[in-house]
Amino acid sequence: MHRRAFTLIELLVTIAVMALLISILLPALGAARKTARAAVCLSSQRQSAIGMAAYSGDNKEIVIPSYNMSDTSGNTPCDGWAAILDRDGYVPASVQTKASVFYCPETIDIEGLATGQTGTDPLLPKGWMDWPNMRTGVRNFPMLIPDKGFNKIIRVSYWINADNPIGAQVDAIVPDSFFTGSVGYGPAKNEPKFIKHTRFAAFKRPSSLIATADGVYAGRQRDNKVGTTNSRIGYRHPGSGGGAANVAFADGHASVVTARDFPRGLPQNPSSPASAGATAASKSENSFGRPTVYADPDKTFAPY
Repeated sequence: MHRRAFTLIELLVTIAVMALLISILLPALGAARKTARAAVCLSSQRQSAIGMAAYSGDNKEIVIPSYNMSDTSGNTPCDGWAAILDRDGYVPASVQTKASVFYCPETIDIEGLATGQTGTDPLLPKGWMDWPNMRTGVRNFPMLIPDKGFNKIIRVSYWINADNPIGAQVDAIVPDSFFTGSVGYGPAKNEPKFIKHTRFAAFKRPSSLIATADGVYAGRQRDNKVGTTNSRIGYRHPGSGGGAANVAFADGHASVVTARDFPRGLPQNPSSPASAGATAASKSENSFGRPTVYADPDKTFAPY
């Protein structure tokens, strides 16, 4: 009797076919995993937005601060919006974990604001920051605030759209400029004003107003584009113009905004002739029907 068996040629052909199938399937599986992680990120931002809306409803319609502070320097611990949502029971979090609503699964495991800025490193805006946090000089350090109930260090990989002039004294404070602000910052140079809580009534287009986005920390709205020095927006997902960011809006919904369409704020000196082009681009990017970083874009751009 003869035993049936594969010939060497048949085995080689079978192995070659299997290798070809694997090479075809692996990219598709990788893309599917990326899509799944992006969906988790989008859901997380939606949960955070719902938590912020609940916070506002329980606190006389004030918007959750990006953090609370007591001067212009930040030399005292600042709590942070995610830490507030956790402490007050709106969105629970664990200590320095990646398995959290406040952490995008596509985050690069790097401390994005360790030295105070992201500089020109394109990976840092895709990293994370721990809260509560204290800024000393040019560095940021996580620090608990037990006397105020902040007994966890929470790892956060989302940027919040806030008035955030920490580290220097500004000439003036314009209330209700963005989604929220660093409450307690001040006083300004030209008038004894401090940043106060924003109220939802200040939002003229809440469905278009960006609240949080993939990224780190807060502020620097003028530097939102890919490749800009000190950008804090982390374009972690595929999209035109260099990627896309998942975004939560002031009305509680979440969506994807590509790097091409993500709006930037006004340049530092919008009235100077050298800034004319950037000012015009900013006005166009925040125009009606598009996402905006401003609580009231019409008021912000009226003089321009």
